[in-house]
Amino acid sequence: MAWIKRTFIALLIIFLLLAGAVAWLLVGLDVNQYKPQFEKLAAKQGIALRLDGDISWQLWPQLGLQLSKVQLAPLQLPRETLVRAERIAVGVALKPLLQRRIEAREVVLVAPQIEFSVDSEGRSNWQRVSQAIEAQRKLPPKLDIPKPTQQPAQQRIQFSLEKLRIQQGLLAYHDARTGREFKVADLHVAADNLIPGGGPGQLNADAEVRSSSLQAPLKLQLESTLALDEGLNGLRLQPLQLGFAADNGAKATVHLRGYLRRDNTNQPWRVQMNLNASADPLRPWLALAGAEFAPRDDTVLQKLNLETSIEGSEQKLDLTPLQLQLDGTAFSGSAQVRNAELPGLDLSLRGGTFNLDNYLPSSPEENAGETQPAEASRPTKPIQPAPETRTVQPAESANTGKGTRQGSAEPLPFSALRGFTANISLALDQLHAAGLQLDSPELQLTVDNGLYRLQKLSANIYGGQLSTNGELNARAQSAEAQMHGGLTGVDLDKVQQALFPARKVQLAGAASLNWDALTKGKTSRSLQHNLRASAVLSSRELSIAPFNLEKGLCQLFSYAENTPIPNRDWPAKTQLQNLRATITIKGQEVKVDDILAGIENIALTGDGKVNLKRQNFDFALGLALVGQSTSADGCAVKNQRLRNRPLPLRCKGQFDDIDIGTCKPDSRRLDDLLREELKYKAKKKYGDKVEEKVDELKEKLKNLFGR
Repeated sequence: MAWIKRTFIALLIIFLLLAGAVAWLLVGLDVNQYKPQFEKLAAKQGIALRLDGDISWQLWPQLGLQLSKVQLAPLQLPRETLVRAERIAVGVALKPLLQRRIEAREVVLVAPQIEFSVDSEGRSNWQRVSQAIEAQRKLPPKLDIPKPTQQPAQQRIQFSLEKLRIQQGLLAYHDARTGREFKVADLHVAADNLIPGGGPGQLNADAEVRSSSLQAPLKLQLESTLALDEGLNGLRLQPLQLGFAADNGAKATVHLRGYLRRDNTNQPWRVQMNLNASADPLRPWLALAGAEFAPRDDTVLQKLNLETSIEGSEQKLDLTPLQLQLDGTAFSGSAQVRNAELPGLDLSLRGGTFNLDNYLPSSPEENAGETQPAEASRPTKPIQPAPETRTVQPAESANTGKGTRQGSAEPLPFSALRGFTANISLALDQLHAAGLQLDSPELQLTVDNGLYRLQKLSANIYGGQLSTNGELNARAQSAEAQMHGGLTGVDLDKVQQALFPARKVQLAGAASLNWDALTKGKTSRSLQHNLRASAVLSSRELSIAPFNLEKGLCQLFSYAENTPIPNRDWPAKTQLQNLRATITIKGQEVKVDDILAGIENIALTGDGKVNLKRQNFDFALGLALVGQSTSADGCAVKNQRLRNRPLPLRCKGQFDDIDIGTCKPDSRRLDDLLREELKYKAKKKYGDKVEEKVDELKEKLKNLFGR
């Protein structure tokens, strides 16, 4: 065992000698004299380095230098500090150190802070930096006159970064205008082999993301194998994986593989990447963003996946092909992102079957609103836009309790609607929306700095065809919108079964509708209030139940002629031939004029009003007999004075209370008709006693019509 003891003593003596030599070397080498050289190295990279503390030696965990109280700023704006660090440790190579040279191999940043900010006037600190750099570039070049070396050769600093470590870093953003804050806190980074032109190195990072728009912190993890090109003119990802997770179950991953490269410092960057991103499950992300959203279908908003190839430059990026999947619906197409004076987006997507209704919120307001949206878009006469009158504001403030259904009085987001261009083309095999099934829907929309043009909106809908176009101009202080289009040959029975299957009134037959609408306003409520629209409704064969207007007319004839009604089976419906009506919309009031239709040998005329706000209607109709009888097995009329003369019928009530008794003879107008007829008959028989007999007969008939 003696030899073990002697060996241990020998090793200890050697270690002490080496430690003493290193200590003598470090004591004899004042590293603070290298401050100017550190600053020059930083200046070559366009960085103003400020060292408020001393430079000291570090012996553990490896030999190196410690720079305390470090501040980094752009060279052109040295007082615009962007990075602060309590301490920066620089690992040095031992062999060059023995030659009294410092060769940095590893950098460790302890508690670095990087702060980006926007002041109350909208100026950002990085914009000031970029402006200063641009101004510096415009200055005439300085003559490069070599100077004699001020430091001995054995006291030079060389920089060859092999490792980078960041501990407890902080990246912060604050906008004084909106109060929004964003922080990447507790940042830890470990990067190896960052030598430009060298082989691939490993990068690992983790942090915690906090934001004023997030309900809870978001954890971030990054793993990548990357390589730097010579001269820092390229970056290769082989690959990069970024993961996000939150305590509420929100998870997402991003995979990138490709490169970012430029030929030299004067050339733009080029990028070629393969991107695959997914969020699974998706719904916790909505909760994390503070969105209180519960869709109608609990099985939706589960998964979102994006896969594409990105290629282009900092001016234009092409995403081709673009594959997008939301739950069970897949979309394919392409996109282009443009970074010009006006940012732009081109997007073209085509998908399979998508049920939009499943993604809408299920709420009492939404269910209650099912009866009203369809009437608001029935505009084909030339019409004039409503002026932006001063009476709009009181009308808006009178309905504060119904903000959801009546629209919002908040100003439209004009700034968000401007400042970009877009060309969007969307197509689906089938779309379920608002309870309707649309086959082969297609949308084409262009945006030009606040001017939105709906070039095309088309679909096959229940045997018919939808085709419309329009425009929204949000460039001025008030938005203006107009829309034109039509529906042709739509099966009304299928539409009603889809929208209102439980309604007491049943429609059947094919109908067409052409519309023209426009509006203007500063809020969504004023847009609704100022809506002016017209439409023409037409149908060759339209059936409406449970009304039988022929039976109602026969009852009028029976009362007038004192004859019995034919004993037959009266079906609980009315068949209208060649129906045509003109509809005008003013705000939430819908007026129906020039109603024309045929019912067997009966001509139907009339007009009416619909109040969407109060959910009621009032139609005054006239039924005129053309010929001697209403139909082949209907009632015959002997009195020629009652033929070819409209007899009054009134349909009035609430949307939810429609029944077979909704349409009745209009007793108010019928009084005048009967008075005239009775006067005619009485003159023949009673002469001067006409008025007395008319009042007597009127008293007998007044209870026949529900009065």
